[in-house]
Amino acid sequence: MPDYLAATMAMLGPAQNRYADPSAWDRLHEELGIQLPSDYQALVDAYAPIQLNGHLYLHHPATEQWNLGQEIRDTVRA
Repeated sequence: MPDYLAATMAMLGPAQNRYADPSAWDRLHEELGIQLPSDYQALVDAYAPIQLNGHLYLHHPATEQWNLGQEIRDTVRA
């Protein structure tokens, strides 16, 4: 694990990994036609969905509410 990712996770506290689901990432990558960075996936799997300090939102591809794929689609449409 890169130092910056370990430091970020240490700051955020114990990982919950509530929605860690490799197949959800596979579906999202297939839909997008790109692979999101593995460190980003690790952070999202560990903590999402969550809003941090009103500035950082982490959505997850395996959740219905705060779904990462939907957020990306909505942003592209906008």
